[in-house]
Amino acid sequence: MATLNWDILEDRCRIPYSDKKEICLVLGSTGLYYPGVRVENISFPLSVEAVQAAIFACLSEGDTPVELILPESGYPDEHPNNPDMSHGNLNDCLDPDDKAANLYSNTGSTIPYWCRQFDLQCKIYKDLEMLNPAPVFKTKEEKIDMSRLQQLIERCVIPYSSFPVAAMLITDNGIYSGVNIEMADWQKGLCAERVAIAKALACGARSLREIHIHAPESDYVSPCGACRQVMMEQMGDGAMLMHHNAAERSRLSVVDLLPYQFKAGRLSRSKS
Repeated sequence: MATLNWDILEDRCRIPYSDKKEICLVLGSTGLYYPGVRVENISFPLSVEAVQAAIFACLSEGDTPVELILPESGYPDEHPNNPDMSHGNLNDCLDPDDKAANLYSNTGSTIPYWCRQFDLQCKIYKDLEMLNPAPVFKTKEEKIDMSRLQQLIERCVIPYSSFPVAAMLITDNGIYSGVNIEMADWQKGLCAERVAIAKALACGARSLREIHIHAPESDYVSPCGACRQVMMEQMGDGAMLMHHNAAERSRLSVVDLLPYQFKAGRLSRSKS
């Protein structure tokens, strides 16, 4: 874990509006740790939470999330019964009958929701050296073609729509995959494009250059409005390739996906 620390993760947040540094790690059943950072959008409901990003990165790799790791900074004050905790299991100081539901119950955090949904153990660590040795996820994607996009379809989590979508994103830090992931609370799910973007940013990508999308159940692949808004903000200078089938695809500039898009302008950060 020497190559990753909380400061590095904080620097990866995309938070131009709130300055809210939200970071975490999620441990998968394979033993890999998946980073998550907050990714904001000028359309506030489209912002991706750090915990959501890390869990979905884990799921999109065919892994199963089992543990949530949070930084110490900012959290002890929310647990007055355990002020000296620098690391360890938060569940130790919670009602054993409803541990996840009590976690951050008075802070307005959505962490209890994610803990309940995935039965996650939750721990706080002052620094990541305490997890050593701990392998952190690094993308192994090497190329983009229809065969790989079709393979990724198998990872989609789509119990409600049965409409699979896969995405692959070319960045300055490698190629990152994404699949659509659905939740019973429909608004908590993410499309494949946003999973790939959130995963890439949390893993250290700075420049998002080209995104490829495949949806085998659709006659003509086209991203939803939410994804267009997010892509416009996070990779407005990039390109999008829609793979309709093995022989047909379309290429568009991201900037052309959302004419007359809403822009931040002089929107200021919140002031304390």
